[in-house]
Amino acid sequence: SPLKMSETVEKKDEQTFEFQAEVGRVMDIIINSLYSDKDIFLRELVSNAADACDKKRFLSVTADASENDVTPPQIRIKADPENQLVIIEDSGVGMTRDELINNLGRIAQSGTKNFVEALGEGNADVNLIGQFGVGFYSAYLVANKVEVITKSMQTGSPQLRWESDSGSSFTISEADDVEPLEGSGTRLILHIKDEAMQYLEASKLEELLNRYSEFIEFPIKLFKE
Repeated sequence: SPLKMSETVEKKDEQTFEFQAEVGRVMDIIINSLYSDKDIFLRELVSNAADACDKKRFLSVTADASENDVTPPQIRIKADPENQLVIIEDSGVGMTRDELINNLGRIAQSGTKNFVEALGEGNADVNLIGQFGVGFYSAYLVANKVEVITKSMQTGSPQLRWESDSGSSFTISEADDVEPLEGSGTRLILHIKDEAMQYLEASKLEELLNRYSEFIEFPIKLFKE
């Protein structure tokens, strides 16, 4: 049927990769952590966005930067209840294909090992996830699928899409079919789980930002309907 056809349209230059085993372990812990404070996902993802903005600011004073990218560093957050999405976008450093594979498909061995050990001993909480360098995966506390649209500040970099539904693999493809990022940066699209619908309310996101983001030095804009 024509419907099936459209569902299986291959994304441009799509490649599928297996997650490193350690990532799988972290994902399992996060997805099965019934008692964890799901609110922390926003703290972790905003903190990562701020790091990307900071890195861009640092690199912009070197010759690496694309001369014409003058987008000021900022973080934008939007809830889209109609499509059950939360979108977090930064105008930071962005990622190349290799960086997507390395940053989101693998974890420094020590980080995971310490995280898993601390949880196994019962003296740590998923709350501490950021301290182990695995904060990105906290998105799966509230989302059953995550898309990352990103464009590196390296000159001539394409806009790319990383996507995973928290299984054992992720895909990377070219993302010239979605709204382009201004300059470099990263847009996280969280497909929110049915049991995490409260995060689709701008008032809930605002409360979390007030609680967690006082030390973020870049402007954060929350879009309200």
